[in-house]
Amino acid sequence: MTRSIILFISISVSLHSQEDLLGLIDDNPKTIPVMATFKATRIVNAQSIEMPKPRILEFVILHRFGSMANGAYDLFGMDEAVIRFDLEYGFSDRLSIGIGRSSLNKTYDIFSKLKIVDQRTGHRSFPISLVLFTKMEIETIMKDMDMQDRYTYDVQFLLAKKLNRSLSLQLMPTFIHRNLVETHNDHHDLISLGIGGRIKMTRRTSINFDTFFPIGKRGETYKQGWGIGYDIETGGHVFQLMVTNARGSFESEYIENASGAFEDLNLYLGFNISRAFYL
Repeated sequence: MTRSIILFISISVSLHSQEDLLGLIDDNPKTIPVMATFKATRIVNAQSIEMPKPRILEFVILHRFGSMANGAYDLFGMDEAVIRFDLEYGFSDRLSIGIGRSSLNKTYDIFSKLKIVDQRTGHRSFPISLVLFTKMEIETIMKDMDMQDRYTYDVQFLLAKKLNRSLSLQLMPTFIHRNLVETHNDHHDLISLGIGGRIKMTRRTSINFDTFFPIGKRGETYKQGWGIGYDIETGGHVFQLMVTNARGSFESEYIENASGAFEDLNLYLGFNISRAFYL
């Protein structure tokens, strides 16, 4: 009998100790990363903080139709198109590198994203995500140009915050250097501030927008670039429909060379579609 009582007390003390230990573990503060600030690597035209996961190759088709100004005559621009292809590979949770090619000016580029910090909640929380985006473009269309004059360089800091389940915002301080400018009055170095956002409509759809405000003087023909889009997530890929005033889908074009305006519907319909492949 005595042995049974001792055994019962030992088991009770052991279970109580385990419960206390589990309680201590559960009470430990946790750090929770904020996920899915945006659903794609682009907001509309602009880059988002999102990048492919490690060992994922993402293939993106960026399609911009012609101007809608001619109406039904050319089916609101659908008789013409400018196409870009992106291939981006995730080397880690914090680094991705990609290459792209646009039919506009036959432009090739190489780009990278480096995630500096994640937005986090809980223990060791941090209010924003910060990503460094860099790109080098080279224009290869046949012109009487020196090779060095064909290069353009882009640098952006992408600062994003997911405010709640339905709303995300992003700021994009941007620096663009052009080796060649059209006139002596044009600047080689251009600075702008981009703003983008996502408003979630349903579990798989959202309305997105982005635009860039110039800092400093621009030429008389300059128009502020912008885009409004509708994202549809369909499992393995994200389909983005949009209307924009920029025909090009790479940084130096949609930030500095937007040409469309609401007058006479001189705007461009387009779409982005992305597909992820595990390697």
